[in-house]
Amino acid sequence: MKISNSELGQYIRNLRIQKNLTLHQLSKEVDIDSPMLSKIERGERLPTPEQIKKIAKHFKVPENNLRSKLTAEKILREYGANEVTLDAISIVKEEIVKYVKSKK
Repeated sequence: MKISNSELGQYIRNLRIQKNLTLHQLSKEVDIDSPMLSKIERGERLPTPEQIKKIAKHFKVPENNLRSKLTAEKILREYGANEVTLDAISIVKEEIVKYVKSKK
């Protein structure tokens, strides 16, 4: 199964539309050229950590929310949406829960 939509890109597009900003306006405000921002919104490119930071700051959304969506997107692009990936994510989740509990 191919992932056709970028959840992160669509999320950024929705934030921009909610603020009634054109792509060009937002690109100037976050210092990302408009063709690159357009590719990010369409899911053709992933934003860099620095671009994530600028977008989060501009829209006053938690940077970790955008970083989480970016990580999820990277996993799906690299490994696909399939049973093996789902099983692997379950294993990773269990390990992270153990790690977090051990740090308390």
